[in-house]
Amino acid sequence: MITRRGIGRGADGSASIQMTMHEPAEQPPGRAVLRHRNFALLWAGQTVSLAGNGIFMVALPLEILRLTGNPLGLALVISLRAVSTGIFLLIGGVIVDRFPRRLVMLASDAACGVSVSVMAFLIAAGQARLWQLALIAVILGIATAFFKPAATAIVPDILPGELLHRASSLSSLSESLALFLLGPLAGGLISAVAGTGWAFAIDGASFAVSAACLAAMRGTPRTKPVGPGLLAGVTDGLRFCYSQRWLGCSMAALGIANLACFAPFYVLEALLARNIFHAGPVALGVLYAASGGGGAAAALAAGRLRTPRRRVLAIWMSWAAAGTCAALVGLAPWLWLSVVFAGLTWGLATYGNIAWFPLLQQETPSDLLGRVSSVDWLFSFAVTPLGVTAAGAAVAAFGVRATLVAGGVIAAATGSVLLVPGVTDPDKRAVRDRWPPRPAVSGAGETGP
Repeated sequence: MITRRGIGRGADGSASIQMTMHEPAEQPPGRAVLRHRNFALLWAGQTVSLAGNGIFMVALPLEILRLTGNPLGLALVISLRAVSTGIFLLIGGVIVDRFPRRLVMLASDAACGVSVSVMAFLIAAGQARLWQLALIAVILGIATAFFKPAATAIVPDILPGELLHRASSLSSLSESLALFLLGPLAGGLISAVAGTGWAFAIDGASFAVSAACLAAMRGTPRTKPVGPGLLAGVTDGLRFCYSQRWLGCSMAALGIANLACFAPFYVLEALLARNIFHAGPVALGVLYAASGGGGAAAALAAGRLRTPRRRVLAIWMSWAAAGTCAALVGLAPWLWLSVVFAGLTWGLATYGNIAWFPLLQQETPSDLLGRVSSVDWLFSFAVTPLGVTAAGAAVAAFGVRATLVAGGVIAAATGSVLLVPGVTDPDKRAVRDRWPPRPAVSGAGETGP
């Protein structure tokens, strides 16, 4: 999965993709999935929590810089969160397959809500320290390692398979608007008017809302114990990913694309705006907002179109096109053109993500889904600090434009994974299921059995 932090996958307009799409759905997108009470509660809680996380994304660096005035402290805290998530993700996947997924999510929300709320109190009391923020980052990172696989694995437990694509588009829409657009805007305003302590407190309250929604869910399936221990569980998940050519090759190619292009993209955008276009914070905000707008537009479009029949092909053509647009962000001679290509980059990446999650959920056995999704998330989170560090070194050696172009070209080239035998097997099965082979016709001269 491609994430916006690099950490999150739409057609490029070719005829082959267009022919595999169904006609637009008749009923408004999202209405069908929200009729399922458990999913409606899950989505509502997550939307509120994502908005709180968007507020936190702005308040955290402001508070660190207020305490230390040193960008190194900011880099340390952000890296600690990403590293903590990467270390515990595979363990989190085993726990998700062993215990009720709703309870795992509840525990994660509780840990995050309590830790952020305590930090809000310390900020308000004037007792905040950098080590405390670093500890909070570690707690949030570990909680994320359990929450993300559980959030992926629980959806097919509470929705029928034919609604997974719409659920994915609705979740991507709320993420684009809450986490990357409205949340950061509110975070800036709250931090400026009331202080970062209030921003932390609101984020803590958003975790409480999410936990309340999870607690209100009823009738979620119980998972069965897996394996004799954690190591055996992790090994089983990795073995399944390796055994499925389409899955293992896609994850490996995505890791390369995230490392080279999508992980450092937001950092490179900031350097492009400041060093190349000599633009101020407003222009950078517009550049970032274009990404959120592109993701929201893609989610709306995906919600009105049903699942592409050849999903692997559609996913990878979208991600490859996103890489191409990322390279064009670096080549654009004017800021407004970079804004346009940034919106297209995340629009295409988001469309691919929307199609990816239902594919992963439907092609993976339920008792392995937590572990398999943890491997998928690992290729998003684990490469983030590596990608940002590598991009920083590349900028110092070759410049911002060259780094963006090279990363985009590498990401586009990963689309060649479609040429690897076995990668398009899910597409072949989907076509075979829709148009099964006709029975053999008896000879013309035969009149009976």
